[in-house]
Amino acid sequence: MSGPPRWLLRWSLARLPEPWAIPDRPADFPVFLLLGQSNMAGHGGIRPDDPWQPGDHAPVPGVLVFGGQGTVKSSRPRGWCRWRPAAHPLHLNQRSAGFGLGLPFASKLLEDRQATRIGLVPGAWGGAGIDVLGRGSPLYRNVIRRARLARHRGHLTGVLWHQGETDARSEVLAASHAAKLVRLIADLRGDLDCPRLPFLIGDLAPFGDERRAPEAVARRARVRAGLRQVAADDPHAAFAESEGLTGSDNVHFDRASLIEFGQRYAAALPPQAK
Repeated sequence: MSGPPRWLLRWSLARLPEPWAIPDRPADFPVFLLLGQSNMAGHGGIRPDDPWQPGDHAPVPGVLVFGGQGTVKSSRPRGWCRWRPAAHPLHLNQRSAGFGLGLPFASKLLEDRQATRIGLVPGAWGGAGIDVLGRGSPLYRNVIRRARLARHRGHLTGVLWHQGETDARSEVLAASHAAKLVRLIADLRGDLDCPRLPFLIGDLAPFGDERRAPEAVARRARVRAGLRQVAADDPHAAFAESEGLTGSDNVHFDRASLIEFGQRYAAALPPQAK
């Protein structure tokens, strides 16, 4: 395979200092896509009772993030499509994006010496239903384009998925959510030519049902059961449990739980992908 085109050298291969210098071999630089809605985009650390902590905005040594995310209205990259040192928030196009689980996930892999550099490609959007994230949507087209660019320096190692809160608001959407997720996973693997790309699926929040109507609780349970079943049926998928985690409201995980949740995603990564 020939090297990247000259324009790509300018746009995405900027030299980075230690400890963010990208390894020469793509095999030594695992890259993960971050997809879903607000809990993946980052929602912790933005409330007065769940504040940012000192150091939260500092770049994490060894972790890089790929810029150029689009919006729900346009797949056109906003910002440079290139690697930069990763710091919260990873997603830059929504004011609601805050402390997320992507960096704790990457930090855990580094801590366990599963890599010396980790690349993250953010593609989540707060409030997005699965139809807004699926094939043909601006967000989907954008993340596919950026994943292909990111692959010039690293190798696609997995997808972190956390989504379903929006679809749990409707009986029709809740009933069709699992089937749509199966389709989206197949589309991503096909469009990225990675038929065995690991897909890490996180459970929705285990809290807040005491403040929901019975029918809302039932819809949410249906989506959660579907997420679990999709992971169980796919030999290249895994499930990250949310049991015991706490929230800043009845949907969003708080800062401490996002750290724990990111570590659970790392633990769920299939051995062959590590």
